Amino acid sequence: METSLNSLLEDLKRFRKVLKAETVPQVGKKILRNKANELGSAWHRDFSPKLKSAVPDEVCARYDEGFTRLIKLSSPNNLRSSYLDALNDLISKFRDELVIPAKQGLLATASPSAFDSFFASLAGTEESGYLQEAVACARAAHFRAAAVLGWSAAIDRIHRKLEGLGFQQFNVSSARMAGQQSGRYKKFNQVQNVNSIGEIREVFDTIVLWVIEGMGLIDSNQHTRLRSCFDMRCQSAHPGEAPITSFNLLSFFSDLDQIIFSNPKFKL
Repeated sequence: METSLNSLLEDLKRFRKVLKAETVPQVGKKILRNKANELGSAWHRDFSPKLKSAVPDEVCARYDEGFTRLIKLSSPNNLRSSYLDALNDLISKFRDELVIPAKQGLLATASPSAFDSFFASLAGTEESGYLQEAVACARAAHFRAAAVLGWSAAIDRIHRKLEGLGFQQFNVSSARMAGQQSGRYKKFNQVQNVNSIGEIREVFDTIVLWVIEGMGLIDSNQHTRLRSCFDMRCQSAHPGEAPITSFNLLSFFSDLDQIIFSNPKFKL
């Protein structure tokens, strides 16, 4: 762990040095944004799960928050000063709080569980901060929060895919479906006129699922599975007696991964 932490610290310092050499106020280069996402993902995938049992909760939470901030900053055209602030916060106490205790043998880390192994593949994807936060919540046994954020990550990917395809396809498909008098879509009557990512976010998720089926992005069985995931999200977000267990969550994320995150049809 000492060697790995030292390596991560050196990567953070090198990235900070590169950013300091930039002369523009905003970070638009994809290679730099990818590096920020890579560093943030590495922490959540390779370090945070193992250190939670060895590092004080407030310390681990602070680094979780800092590396999640790097992931969020990896979106296009965030300020260089924001990147540097995030990096400075991460680097300032990293050696004292993590590297030196590891050198002293004070960080007895836990072996990764099957749960951690499953999420490792998700944490490595190029994804919104929603997914990274969902994985962090799941690893901390905050299962309801993980389900809410996991669904947010999935619907965000769907929205961004629709944006890439052009919202006109979404609108035309909804009108075609609403015009059918028989068959699977005969009861569908939600004609859409969406022209921006902001407007698609105002459309109910259940309607979006129907339209992306009509567009051929998912089939009826995938629609049913995604609707079950959405129902779990709703059960998690509202008070109730239905439990959300680790087994429920593994099934939930497995469906989202196979149908959305790893599905070539939703590749951005």
